[in-house]
Amino acid sequence: MDLSLEQLEDFVVLAAERHFGRAAARRNLSPSALSKRLQRLEHRIGVRLVERDGGGVTDLTDAGRRFLPHAQETLRDAARGRRAALGAVGTEPLRLGIPGAPADHLSPRAWQALVASLELVLPGRCLCARGVPYGQLVDSVLTGRVDVLLTTDGVDHPGLVTVPLMTMGRICLLPPHHPLAGAPTLTVGDVADLPMIVEPTASPEWMAPWVLGDLRARRGARTVEVRARSLADVRAAVLAGTAVTLATATLPPPARSQLSAPALTDAPPIQLGAVRRRGDDRDEVLALLEVLGLLAALAGTGR
Repeated sequence: MDLSLEQLEDFVVLAAERHFGRAAARRNLSPSALSKRLQRLEHRIGVRLVERDGGGVTDLTDAGRRFLPHAQETLRDAARGRRAALGAVGTEPLRLGIPGAPADHLSPRAWQALVASLELVLPGRCLCARGVPYGQLVDSVLTGRVDVLLTTDGVDHPGLVTVPLMTMGRICLLPPHHPLAGAPTLTVGDVADLPMIVEPTASPEWMAPWVLGDLRARRGARTVEVRARSLADVRAAVLAGTAVTLATATLPPPARSQLSAPALTDAPPIQLGAVRRRGDDRDEVLALLEVLGLLAALAGTGR
């Protein structure tokens, strides 16, 4: 029986979301394309794995529930096999995932400090930063494409563990011609009615802090969908006057260039965390988490 890893990833994501629309967004597919791929998987196995209804909601059949842990283990084995193969010709670097593009969130100085600190505890072990599409944050860790994901609130999955690192304030990114541009600070009330950017492939939970979804019902927000591969695409949409966006107060200067970035004084802080696979207790992963925690603590004290 010939099963592709791509098919297994489709099934694992659908099992987590229990909804074809959300799962398809995470896989960068249309719901119909995902459904056809799942049908091919079921045909190859010879049994129905998911229950479907007309609203896109799904559940696993008994066979699907039995198959799920094996699919997850196969994906983990594939990731371990790749690491072992690469290890035969040289030590594979640790992969730190960053939503969007690494430069959006890590200044050169911060990256140099991270690499140097890791070298102290893991001599000779390389670290690479990988941008992760907003719709694939959970998948990137579950399938082993990254070892650790650096991200904010909203990544919640039973197969993942989040280590809190630091809390961060929020800012509002405005075009320079906006009536509120230039103000050093704003309140939530000042911006609550402004149209805000939503990346349509990202999960609602992950998007929540960026549209004040943690402070009000999402349906109360005015949102504009912008397909973004990185913060540069979001910044371009803000500059064009499409909508505004919220961001963390820790964004490096390049990510704020040409934009007004007043702080939201009464918005509660959000949590930055490091996400790893549950059960991935490799020494190098735990060392990376320790280094990230130390650097976050130093950043919080201004050192």
